[in-house]
Amino acid sequence: MIQDRTFTRIQELIAGYRHEMIAMQRELVRRNAVGPDNQGPGEAAKAAYLADELRRLGLTVTDYPAPDERVAGGQRPNLIALLPGRSQEKVWVLSHLDVVPEGDRNLWQSDPFELHLDGDLLYGRGVADDHQGIVASIFAVRALMAAGVTPPRTIGLALVADEETGSQKGLAYLLTHHRDLFSPQDLIIVPDAGSPDGTLIEIAEKSMLWLRLTVRGKQCHASKPDLGVNTLRASAQAIVALDALAREFNAVDPFFDPPHSTFEPTKIEANVDNINTIPGLGVFYLDCRVLPVYDLAQVIGKVREICQDIEQRCGVAITVQTVQQVQAPPATPATAPVVKALAAAVQAVYQRQAQPRGIGGGTVAAFFRRQGLPAAVWLSDPLTAHQPNECININTLLGDCQVLAHVFCQED
Repeated sequence: MIQDRTFTRIQELIAGYRHEMIAMQRELVRRNAVGPDNQGPGEAAKAAYLADELRRLGLTVTDYPAPDERVAGGQRPNLIALLPGRSQEKVWVLSHLDVVPEGDRNLWQSDPFELHLDGDLLYGRGVADDHQGIVASIFAVRALMAAGVTPPRTIGLALVADEETGSQKGLAYLLTHHRDLFSPQDLIIVPDAGSPDGTLIEIAEKSMLWLRLTVRGKQCHASKPDLGVNTLRASAQAIVALDALAREFNAVDPFFDPPHSTFEPTKIEANVDNINTIPGLGVFYLDCRVLPVYDLAQVIGKVREICQDIEQRCGVAITVQTVQQVQAPPATPATAPVVKALAAAVQAVYQRQAQPRGIGGGTVAAFFRRQGLPAAVWLSDPLTAHQPNECININTLLGDCQVLAHVFCQED
């Protein structure tokens, strides 16, 4: 339990950090941390700034860099900051340093890499994804220290690279090379998804399957279609035929949102440059988010079966390639200590009842779960990640900071 007087003092301290939180957001936004897979410079500048700030607070900070020749210095930073508690068991908050590219700047109302304020709203690339977790966790630790509270568990802040492009230089690297950092007895929070009101505690994810389908026919002049094989028409028929996946894998599980598997055609690559040429090559992609009850090998098999029918009907050849295949790991138990701790904190701060649920998206919590490490994904999600004019309300940031501080103070 937490003494009401102690937590009230912590809440008062956090309320006083409003302008300093905005200042940290400004510093983070202006340090472009797009990863090299997206033609960016990487996370080094942002990590250096944060390491200085964390050490200034008095925390022990260690970098576990992953080698990467594509960035200046040849390394991707993975910072671990620790505040000792009464126990060696830890409560972790794992946030990511990298951001996605800004996209079309014409869609932004302000410079995406300069913080813009509009009342209580903060605009800029990364303010929510994932500065929300970074800033809230750092100032929660600062409030405990200022209140003279020694936490029951050691607090660990993990600030990792490469979340937006696969995590091989981030959390996956840490779990491969520094597995001893984390224990099944630890509480692990990943502030990277949730609901706007903070009542969603994500404990399970669907399996993820990305497929690249290459359709090969024969290019020719559009006025003589009999001389060619039109891959655009075949691709269109294949896309429609693949709707059969939803009928084949039609289980419903209300634990997830949405409660069914989804099979969405997404990206299509350019084929011919002029109107009067029939394309002989077509490439499109399928994004599948599949309920864990199904084996992804079954889905791939059905895709190939559907494509074989299109090949026979349209006279094309279709190659199915796996871009990403991630079978969902076992869910974090709804009764896990980290879930209970978050639910208690959300109730204390927001006076709302949080519920453990599953989601269709993917987060780095899956890496923890595969290692037998129960992790929960939570934040009050403004649902602006990856969008132009990404924004967050400063009051949401202050509230989430209080929730994390409450978790840090809870006794077992």
